Amino acid sequence: MTLTETFALVSFSLFSYADLRYRLVPGIEVFLLGTILLALPNNPLQTGIVLLACLWGIVRNLSGWFAVPMLFYPPVWPVLLTGYGYRKGIIGRADLFAISGLACLFPLPAVLLSLFGLELWRRFWVRRQTGSIPALPGMFVGLLIYIVTGSLF
Repeated sequence: MTLTETFALVSFSLFSYADLRYRLVPGIEVFLLGTILLALPNNPLQTGIVLLACLWGIVRNLSGWFAVPMLFYPPVWPVLLTGYGYRKGIIGRADLFAISGLACLFPLPAVLLSLFGLELWRRFWVRRQTGSIPALPGMFVGLLIYIVTGSLF
């Protein structure tokens, strides 16, 4: 297991517990900063574009036209989708930071499997609970699936 995989798994396991227990994820900004520091030397272009997409999601005053050039770079699509959800109030800020961090560290299939894990978790959660859904445990499940089956991608 590489350093990035270990960092992501340990972080997401702690964040998933915090998300389930407290419904807040303290330290997700530190995770995003750590992913930037790990990914910037290896892939500065992808890291920069992902951070611009995350910035577009956070800053509501930025026009939608700011995101149009980023649509031509597929690894940033999940971040743009999550940023749009955050701008509309559907998704939390921690979820946007988590997806942005994953998009910096891992290739597109890992991020898509993370979102697929989130959908599986959502279906499990809706059957047993009501109210808002803690998203980070689902992302953790998807990331775990990617790492276990990593040789297939």
